[in-house]
Amino acid sequence: MSKKIFNLILLGPAGSGKGTQADLLVKKYNLQKIEAGELVRAKAKEDSELGREVHEIHKSGRHLPDDIMLALMREAFQNIEPDKGILVDGYPRTLGQAKDLDKIMNSLKIAEKRIAILIKVSDEEALRRLLNRSVCRQCKTVLIGRDKKICPRCGGEVVVRDYDTDETAVRKRLQWFHEKVMPAIEFYQQRKMLIRVNGEQSIENVFEETVQKLGQKIR
Repeated sequence: MSKKIFNLILLGPAGSGKGTQADLLVKKYNLQKIEAGELVRAKAKEDSELGREVHEIHKSGRHLPDDIMLALMREAFQNIEPDKGILVDGYPRTLGQAKDLDKIMNSLKIAEKRIAILIKVSDEEALRRLLNRSVCRQCKTVLIGRDKKICPRCGGEVVVRDYDTDETAVRKRLQWFHEKVMPAIEFYQQRKMLIRVNGEQSIENVFEETVQKLGQKIR
């Protein structure tokens, strides 16, 4: 009996813990991870016309337009192994991107079993977390609290990002999620692809609930 290949699309507002859950899911199900933020940072370092454009947009704090994100995602999907599932983290962020992702996976004949996971947290919980987190400058690991100066994972310098210090700016990011990302979530809901998980639990319990609900979808 051949193994089931499935693909996961991980969604949730800033502060929902997507990155942590993504790493746990990748390890458990032996998935390939495509992380939109990593694609953007890597492209921004390239000495090319697109790389310079991405760098300028990213440096300004603006969101990349759908056509540029589509180009980055197409490039990432060209490098995946065909016999392993995929986890997409940080994309889509608009309804247009959700439709673009669908077209990419269809054109490359990616496994039809696709599941979107929404990690739900309230705006107030997300705000509390974002105003109390830091990040490793080197490996990008997100840490709870702002007391550590050295990353426990790689030994890199731990910093607080500017956009995690301004409550007004954080609230605007959460509002952007409701306005732009929720239509993409509704797209998956209408197609009966969506799993909703309570993100206001311990990391272990969020993961346990996710695995349990995934089991019902992929069996």
